[in-house]
Amino acid sequence: MDRTPVKAILWDFGDTLADERWMWAPLAGQPDWSGLYRKHCGAGDLGSRWNRGLVTARDVAADLAAMMGVGWEATLEHMRACCREVQVYPRVFAFVDACTAPQAIVTVNCDLFSEVVAPELGLAARFDTIVTSWEEGAEDKAALCDIAMARLGLTDRIECLLVDNRAENVAAWRALGGSAYHFIGEQAFVDQLAPALARLTGGSLEPPWP
Repeated sequence: MDRTPVKAILWDFGDTLADERWMWAPLAGQPDWSGLYRKHCGAGDLGSRWNRGLVTARDVAADLAAMMGVGWEATLEHMRACCREVQVYPRVFAFVDACTAPQAIVTVNCDLFSEVVAPELGLAARFDTIVTSWEEGAEDKAALCDIAMARLGLTDRIECLLVDNRAENVAAWRALGGSAYHFIGEQAFVDQLAPALARLTGGSLEPPWP
């Protein structure tokens, strides 16, 4: 981590704060659901358009349902049900809840994140602002970080620490002068970053983890 006083933490969501595989849960009677979803909504064009707010969850459900030969209503309800079962990393969330510095979520995510995931997890009460790609129309993580920084009233990227599981996002934010930590797992975070952040943010943190 950069040796610079940190005034705010910008959190990625999937595979940083939570297991990002929540939409992989099987749809009844559709054993190929996970593969189909990952192909078209993971790295596919449909997922990119969804993440940029160009299509809605209903549009995506209709497209996937047509591929499977099932009704879009049941497909959409399954997708919404998956979003209510997101598994967070408890020790990372414990740090979030204890941290006194301003915090934001910066995530490349779709409308269901805001409509279902965020309310289900009470994210608005935990974070000072939440920046999503579908609302901003951009998948560029560094651009989303700039939006979060502005909302938090900060002007210097070096004071904003991005915590992200994707090395390319970490590199892009650092290239613009930002601070960044490459998240590689919950245990590594607890061992490496949490103690340093407790000092750098000036907070009095007593993490409830071993």
